[in-house]
Amino acid sequence: MTTLINLLPWQPGHSGFGSYVKRVVPGLPGLRLQLDVEGRGALVPPELWSPDMVAWAPSRRMRVLQRYSLGQHGVDLSGLLRRHQLTPEDLSGVYSPFFDALLCWPKVPQLITCHDLTPLRQSNSRKAWLRYRYWMPHHVRCASRLIAISGTVADQLVEFGAPASDVVVVPNGIEVIRQPVAAPMSEDLLVLARHDANKNLPALLRAIKGVQKHLPEWKGILRIVGRFSRQTHQLEQLVRQLARPHQVQFIPSLTNTELVGQLRRSLALVSASTEEGFDYPVLEAKAEGIPTLLSDIPVHDEFHRESSLFFPINDDGRVLSAHLRNLCSGDETWRQLSALGFELAQSMNLKKQQEAIQFELSVISGS
Repeated sequence: MTTLINLLPWQPGHSGFGSYVKRVVPGLPGLRLQLDVEGRGALVPPELWSPDMVAWAPSRRMRVLQRYSLGQHGVDLSGLLRRHQLTPEDLSGVYSPFFDALLCWPKVPQLITCHDLTPLRQSNSRKAWLRYRYWMPHHVRCASRLIAISGTVADQLVEFGAPASDVVVVPNGIEVIRQPVAAPMSEDLLVLARHDANKNLPALLRAIKGVQKHLPEWKGILRIVGRFSRQTHQLEQLVRQLARPHQVQFIPSLTNTELVGQLRRSLALVSASTEEGFDYPVLEAKAEGIPTLLSDIPVHDEFHRESSLFFPINDDGRVLSAHLRNLCSGDETWRQLSALGFELAQSMNLKKQQEAIQFELSVISGS
């Protein structure tokens, strides 16, 4: 029997979904089902697979399907299996790290991951809302079991119509590579967020306006790293209204090396989101020993209540100022948060996540 890992929805370029694939899939057995460089379906053995193999298809039709995560509908999957002397009956199970079941094989046991339901709850486009509202229920019904990356997402899935008995929580894990930062290197703050509605960046900039008023001695820079969008113009306007606009910088992207360096040089990582499925950058910061300042939302509370400082999503700067004052005025608060966060990152390890996924695959396949 053969296990497939469904990577057909994977698109080239940096994204949270792509990062999930690059972390998790190397530790999982099974043929990788994806598009090759010609835009055709391919089954790649684990030993030959690389996360750099995904490319945009040369044909316009397939590129459109890729862009809308509909790649499976442009591939003759049964024909692909036949070319590898396989049939659907030879498949013990399919795992998708995306919220995407292979709809042509409803009788094949399938495990799919739901990262969040943000497009339904705080969408950035009507197309995304329509897709989740009317198309994703088909994938939920086709799946044998669903992985939620947090208890918050699990509750949302049940509200969405998934049977509670079919939902299991497997939190994201991380590989701790480096020793934690020993002491703060600056008063700078780092935000890793696209300019999307759920990231709550306008409210964060209004809080920074309050920080400049209540904590004028703060000399750091708030760096916001993430893809620009239609909201960027509004954000730039808010920055111009600050007493010291030079204290905010927008950076569209950084290489991984640059990002790690920027993170380790920062006083803290800030997440002001109103809606998240997990918020992986918070765990990334903790794996480097960097304290985190988080909006008071359910998923942050679920994992980080004991190892982060929290502020309201509509903070006028008073709470954030108090936290910054504590972090800047001495090493005690900073060191305590650094140690607690690093301990959490060590406990939420990547191997544990991969083993949990393999266990759920064994459950649906009956092995």
